[in-house]
Amino acid sequence: MKMNLKNKITFNICVIVTLSLVVMCTSLYAMSASILSEDSNTFTEVQILRAQEKIELQVDKIRLETLALSREQRVRNFFKGELGTDELNRFLTDTMEAMNRESESYYYKDLFCLGMDGVIISSTMPNAMYVDLSSRKYVQDSFKKSTTETSDILIALTDQASIVNTTHPIFDENGQMLGLFGIAIRAEKFVGFIKNYAIGESGYFSIVDSNGLILSHREPEQIGKPAVDVLPFFSDMSGEDTGEIYKHVDREYVCSYKKMDQNDWILYTLMPKRELAAKSLQLLKSVIIFGTIISGCAIFASIYFSNKISSPIDSITQYINSAESGNEILGNSISETIENIKTNNFDKEAHALIQKSRKLTASLEMKSYLTARFLSALSHDIRTSLTLIKGYSKGILSGLVEDEETKERFIQEIYRSADTLERISYDVLDSTYEAQNSEQIKMEPVSAETFCESLYQNAQAYVENSDRLFEGSLEKVEGELYISDVKILRVWQNMLSNAVKYSAPYSTVTIRIALENGKFLFQVSDQGAGICEEEQEYIFDMFYKGDPTQKESYGLGLYVSKQILEAHGSRMCFYSVPGEGSTFWFELPAGSRAI
Repeated sequence: MKMNLKNKITFNICVIVTLSLVVMCTSLYAMSASILSEDSNTFTEVQILRAQEKIELQVDKIRLETLALSREQRVRNFFKGELGTDELNRFLTDTMEAMNRESESYYYKDLFCLGMDGVIISSTMPNAMYVDLSSRKYVQDSFKKSTTETSDILIALTDQASIVNTTHPIFDENGQMLGLFGIAIRAEKFVGFIKNYAIGESGYFSIVDSNGLILSHREPEQIGKPAVDVLPFFSDMSGEDTGEIYKHVDREYVCSYKKMDQNDWILYTLMPKRELAAKSLQLLKSVIIFGTIISGCAIFASIYFSNKISSPIDSITQYINSAESGNEILGNSISETIENIKTNNFDKEAHALIQKSRKLTASLEMKSYLTARFLSALSHDIRTSLTLIKGYSKGILSGLVEDEETKERFIQEIYRSADTLERISYDVLDSTYEAQNSEQIKMEPVSAETFCESLYQNAQAYVENSDRLFEGSLEKVEGELYISDVKILRVWQNMLSNAVKYSAPYSTVTIRIALENGKFLFQVSDQGAGICEEEQEYIFDMFYKGDPTQKESYGLGLYVSKQILEAHGSRMCFYSVPGEGSTFWFELPAGSRAI
């Protein structure tokens, strides 16, 4: 059976759409497993690095507390014989109770002092008195090196509890060592936070000390046991390099392992591979469902557009047939055909589509340009800092530089370059992470009066320290704001930074904070160069910079600010006059309930 033009067009469009969707579904499923695996690896690495950072902060905090208590005058008086044992024990007990209240958990187990023979001579625990710790390696190292030392997991001699001890030497006014001061931490409290770090639905984190004993595990009964007996594949990974994250993959599990430089503790993760496979299958189901829906819509659309396309052609064909058969006068046939074409054409739709396409193309070209410019600037800054670090390091290591003053200058340059890399990491990586996770912002009620006063003082100090003239208006505000004060402060600082950055020295920066119509207004105005009209639609795009020559910016400030404000149910507003300056502002609703 011969098909007419409309059916041919419909059939061809349906075939093309169906084949395209089949290829797309197949490709998406083929890529989904690898994409999900890469995402899982990236997420696991981020979690490991976060855990390492938090553990190191915990260790540093305990070390600083031990150092501070070792310098307590009552502790020194005790070693001089000017304070009795009972008095010091009461002081240590009161101090530990206060520290536990501050930490909101039964975190600290004991505060104690060791004599030069390594025996406990003062403690918050009566049954710990006169326990000999001289054989402990961390005690020996603390005596020998005169440094702060942290132990691996220990079994307390008093009650067999799992603990981690930190000790620091006690010195008199003349620098003579008197003994050691120590803090004992409950192991499950010290690194218990790691249990809350999720790796998929059934994966978990674990921490192993340098002796191979488990410090933290999702099952408390495993703490203190050898890791090789509890953690799968741990023995296969335990010899790997300390600086890298090592992965082991088999048919059932994906394991990750990283040794910490600070104390040789080990971070270990385990995730079943079946979770990745389940996500891939779920993605395939979604693709099939959406593909079927899209195919149906495409078929209906093809019927509609095939009618639009074929109608003018059918009108012309009918005219030719009519003219050939002589059924109508040629002039009337032409006139009627033209009217049919006018009635059935789709010039308006085509014109609108072309205009939208051009606008989309221009937008994509601008985004591509901004991304390329950002990558170029980022690459240049990183290469410059690394080149300086390598150059100065090579100069020092080669031994060619013997002058101490020159060495000091080289080291200062290395430090400055490293500081630059750290700033780049914060500006780019942290800002991007924060923007992508803005929906997870934790908000809470804060005092409007206190918060607004803080922002006002922050603005005044920043503007005046930047060689700009400050004008401010803080109108009477009261009530509460339901916000993340840290995130809103970041938006405020970005507005101030832009006002200073794009204005001349000794020009005026004006800020206004007020409560109007039940909303708090936060506004910053400058007398800078302003923003030209053709660029105003792009200023909130990622990587956009008003001045491409600015070396201290990567075009993320307004983009991140926009994401933060949208998470608060607000938006950034502005008006700008080229050559006269710009004004940026946002509003937050008054009240103490979530948006």
